[in-house]
Amino acid sequence: MANTEAGSAVASTAPRRMYDVFITHAWRYHDDWTHVCALLDHAPGFKWRNFSLPWHDPAMDTNSEVGRKFIYDALETQIIPVNAVILLAGVYAVKSAQRWLNLEIECARKHKKPIIGLPAIGSTEVPLPVGSSCDKVAVWDSASLIRALQEACGWPEPEAAATADAWTKIER
Repeated sequence: MANTEAGSAVASTAPRRMYDVFITHAWRYHDDWTHVCALLDHAPGFKWRNFSLPWHDPAMDTNSEVGRKFIYDALETQIIPVNAVILLAGVYAVKSAQRWLNLEIECARKHKKPIIGLPAIGSTEVPLPVGSSCDKVAVWDSASLIRALQEACGWPEPEAAATADAWTKIER
Protein backbone atom coordinates (compact mmCIF):
# COMPACT_ATOMS: atom_id res chain seq x y z
CA MET A 1 0.00 0.00 0.00
CA ALA A 2 1.44 3.40 -0.85
CA ASN A 3 0.29 6.74 0.45
CA THR A 4 1.25 9.72 -1.65
CA GLU A 5 -0.99 12.28 0.04
CA ALA A 6 0.75 15.55 0.97
CA GLY A 7 3.86 14.60 -0.95
CA SER A 8 4.97 11.70 1.23
CA ALA A 9 5.18 8.10 0.17
CA VAL A 10 5.00 5.28 2.67
CA ALA A 11 5.06 1.64 1.69
CA SER A 12 3.38 -0.91 3.89
CA THR A 13 2.85 -4.60 3.42
CA ALA A 14 1.13 -5.12 6.77
CA PRO A 15 -2.65 -5.06 6.66
CA ARG A 16 -4.24 -2.24 8.60
CA ARG A 17 -6.47 -3.03 11.54
CA MET A 18 -10.15 -2.23 11.39
CA TYR A 19 -11.18 0.01 14.28
CA ASP A 20 -14.76 -0.28 15.49
CA VAL A 21 -15.67 3.00 17.15
CA PHE A 22 -18.63 4.45 19.03
CA ILE A 23 -18.85 8.26 18.99
CA THR A 24 -20.88 9.78 21.79
CA HIS A 25 -24.09 11.51 20.80
CA ALA A 26 -27.33 12.73 22.30
CA TRP A 27 -29.68 11.10 19.81
CA ARG A 28 -29.16 13.75 17.18
CA TYR A 29 -26.48 14.61 14.66
CA HIS A 30 -24.26 17.20 16.32
CA ASP A 31 -21.65 19.18 14.36
CA ASP A 32 -18.80 17.66 16.38
CA TRP A 33 -20.13 14.15 15.67
CA THR A 34 -20.29 14.84 11.93
CA HIS A 35 -16.85 16.47 12.03
CA VAL A 36 -15.10 13.56 13.77
CA CYS A 37 -16.66 11.14 11.25
CA ALA A 38 -15.25 13.22 8.40
CA LEU A 39 -11.86 13.42 10.13
CA LEU A 40 -11.60 9.63 10.38
CA ASP A 41 -13.09 9.05 6.92
CA HIS A 42 -10.40 11.24 5.34
CA ALA A 43 -7.41 9.80 7.21
CA PRO A 44 -5.40 7.98 4.51
CA GLY A 45 -5.05 4.28 5.16
CA PHE A 46 -7.16 4.31 8.33
CA LYS A 47 -9.96 1.76 8.43
CA TRP A 48 -12.83 2.22 10.82
CA ARG A 49 -16.48 1.40 11.31
CA ASN A 50 -18.90 3.75 13.01
CA PHE A 51 -21.11 1.91 15.50
CA SER A 52 -22.87 5.01 16.82
CA LEU A 53 -26.31 5.77 15.52
CA PRO A 54 -27.69 9.08 16.79
CA TRP A 55 -31.34 8.17 16.37
CA HIS A 56 -34.11 6.75 18.52
CA ASP A 57 -37.84 6.34 18.21
CA PRO A 58 -39.27 9.74 19.21
CA ALA A 59 -42.49 8.00 20.29
CA MET A 60 -40.53 6.34 23.12
CA ASP A 61 -40.92 8.24 26.39
CA THR A 62 -37.32 8.45 27.55
CA ASN A 63 -38.42 9.70 30.98
CA SER A 64 -40.22 6.45 31.81
CA GLU A 65 -38.54 3.34 33.21
CA VAL A 66 -39.39 1.42 30.02
CA GLY A 67 -38.06 4.25 27.85
CA ARG A 68 -34.83 4.54 29.82
CA LYS A 69 -34.25 0.77 29.53
CA PHE A 70 -34.99 0.94 25.79
CA ILE A 71 -32.41 3.71 25.34
CA TYR A 72 -29.81 1.97 27.50
CA ASP A 73 -30.27 -1.28 25.59
CA ALA A 74 -29.95 0.58 22.28
CA LEU A 75 -26.72 2.22 23.48
CA GLU A 76 -25.39 -1.05 24.80
CA THR A 77 -25.89 -2.79 21.44
CA GLN A 78 -23.89 0.03 19.82
CA ILE A 79 -21.07 -0.02 22.41
CA ILE A 80 -20.53 -3.73 23.12
CA PRO A 81 -18.85 -4.59 19.78
CA VAL A 82 -16.52 -1.56 19.60
CA ASN A 83 -12.82 -1.25 20.33
CA ALA A 84 -13.11 2.28 21.75
CA VAL A 85 -15.47 5.17 22.50
CA ILE A 86 -14.81 8.77 21.45
CA LEU A 87 -16.28 11.20 23.99
CA LEU A 88 -17.09 14.55 22.40
CA ALA A 89 -16.72 17.42 24.88
CA GLY A 90 -18.71 19.67 22.54
CA VAL A 91 -21.73 17.41 22.82
CA TYR A 92 -21.26 17.04 26.59
CA ALA A 93 -21.34 20.85 26.89
CA VAL A 94 -25.01 20.79 25.83
CA LYS A 95 -26.80 20.47 29.17
CA SER A 96 -29.70 18.43 27.74
CA ALA A 97 -27.19 15.97 26.23
CA GLN A 98 -25.33 15.21 29.46
CA ARG A 99 -27.80 12.60 30.68
CA TRP A 100 -27.33 10.60 27.46
CA LEU A 101 -23.56 10.93 27.45
CA ASN A 102 -23.43 9.85 31.09
CA LEU A 103 -25.32 6.69 30.05
CA GLU A 104 -22.85 6.14 27.21
CA ILE A 105 -19.91 6.58 29.61
CA GLU A 106 -21.54 4.19 32.10
CA CYS A 107 -22.06 1.59 29.38
CA ALA A 108 -18.49 1.98 28.06
CA ARG A 109 -17.10 1.49 31.57
CA LYS A 110 -19.37 -1.50 32.21
CA HIS A 111 -18.00 -3.20 29.08
CA LYS A 112 -14.39 -2.06 29.68
CA LYS A 113 -14.17 0.06 26.52
CA PRO A 114 -11.42 2.71 26.47
CA ILE A 115 -12.70 6.27 26.18
CA ILE A 116 -10.87 8.89 24.12
CA GLY A 117 -11.80 12.49 24.89
CA LEU A 118 -11.97 15.12 22.18
CA PRO A 119 -12.39 18.83 23.00
CA ALA A 120 -15.17 20.91 21.50
CA ILE A 121 -14.35 22.16 18.00
CA GLY A 122 -12.28 25.32 18.32
CA SER A 123 -10.99 24.36 21.77
CA THR A 124 -7.75 22.68 22.74
CA GLU A 125 -8.78 21.47 26.19
CA VAL A 126 -11.18 18.86 27.46
CA PRO A 127 -13.08 20.17 30.50
CA LEU A 128 -12.74 18.29 33.79
CA PRO A 129 -16.09 16.45 33.80
CA VAL A 130 -15.24 14.96 30.40
CA GLY A 131 -11.51 14.54 30.94
CA SER A 132 -11.95 12.62 34.17
CA SER A 133 -13.93 9.99 32.25
CA CYS A 134 -11.27 9.52 29.57
CA ASP A 135 -8.41 7.08 29.24
CA LYS A 136 -6.77 9.21 26.53
CA VAL A 137 -7.32 12.71 25.15
CA ALA A 138 -6.75 13.78 21.54
CA VAL A 139 -7.00 17.02 19.58
CA TRP A 140 -8.82 17.80 16.34
CA ASP A 141 -6.46 16.24 13.84
CA SER A 142 -6.49 12.70 12.56
CA ALA A 143 -2.92 11.85 13.62
CA SER A 144 -3.65 12.72 17.26
CA LEU A 145 -7.00 10.93 17.28
CA ILE A 146 -5.70 7.80 15.58
CA ARG A 147 -2.65 7.69 17.87
CA ALA A 148 -5.00 7.90 20.89
CA LEU A 149 -7.16 5.10 19.45
CA GLN A 150 -4.11 2.92 18.81
CA GLU A 151 -2.74 3.49 22.30
CA ALA A 152 -6.10 2.97 24.00
CA CYS A 153 -6.67 -0.26 22.07
CA GLY A 154 -3.06 -1.40 22.52
CA TRP A 155 -2.59 -1.64 18.74
CA PRO A 156 0.47 0.37 17.80
CA GLU A 157 1.12 0.54 14.09
CA PRO A 158 4.74 1.60 13.52
CA GLU A 159 4.07 3.08 10.10
CA ALA A 160 1.43 5.36 11.61
CA ALA A 161 4.09 7.72 12.95
CA ALA A 162 5.67 7.95 9.51
CA THR A 163 2.37 8.88 7.90
CA ALA A 164 1.31 11.39 10.57
CA ASP A 165 2.39 14.31 8.42
CA ALA A 166 0.25 13.05 5.56
CA TRP A 167 -2.88 12.74 7.67
CA THR A 168 -5.34 15.49 7.26
CA LYS A 169 -6.52 18.17 9.59
CA ILE A 170 -10.02 19.13 8.56
CA GLU A 171 -10.73 22.79 9.11
CA ARG A 172 -14.19 23.87 10.17
